[in-house]
Amino acid sequence: MIRIFFTLLLLALPLPVVAQELSFPPVDEAEQDESFAAYRARLIEAVVARNIDAIVAMASEDIRLSFGGASGHAALRDYLTVDPQSFPEGQRHEAPALRQRNWADLETVLRMGGVFDGEGRFVAPYTWSFQPPDGMDPFEVMFVTGTGVAMRDRPIRYGEVTAWLDHEVVRHLDWVSGTPYVEVARGDGSTGFVHSEYLRALVDYRAFFEKRDGAWKMVTFIAGD
Repeated sequence: MIRIFFTLLLLALPLPVVAQELSFPPVDEAEQDESFAAYRARLIEAVVARNIDAIVAMASEDIRLSFGGASGHAALRDYLTVDPQSFPEGQRHEAPALRQRNWADLETVLRMGGVFDGEGRFVAPYTWSFQPPDGMDPFEVMFVTGTGVAMRDRPIRYGEVTAWLDHEVVRHLDWVSGTPYVEVARGDGSTGFVHSEYLRALVDYRAFFEKRDGAWKMVTFIAGD
């Protein structure tokens, strides 16, 4: 009788949750709307050509660029030009690198696909449509942006490969100082080091696009949460 009692008690207890690998392959719904697909193609052309006037014209007048209030066409121009004179004298040499990074961030977002949300907006890149499971900190979520990406046992090029990752969702553990590697944890609990070139944070830059008065406009370009 006692053995039966404990057997029934164990069956009544909740089963442990088995950690699983998370995968989030890229998706691009732009072609579902021909007008948006054409608009995005023109915008990418303008970015490649560094045509600031064209980019500003394709953005809404109230485009949001930060959580601190920076918005509008003038702010977008500032973001793309990065005037050295706006820096303290001792930091003006940093302007070219920041300008290059800003342009790269914008082009990357535009080329990484995206989805239409329930309000008819287009959201890019596709990673922003990911819904973290309960208990997963959005600031720790990172996406492996390729297939066959090596996870190594050490943060060096010659570290032993412990897993090959295909568009997995991993958890950021630490930046490895002095290297391009990031320590991450997989859904199954295993940890290792992945080159930052193949990782993208959930809260990295994203863009929102809306159709206003019959024309698509970029209405948000922002990072953080």
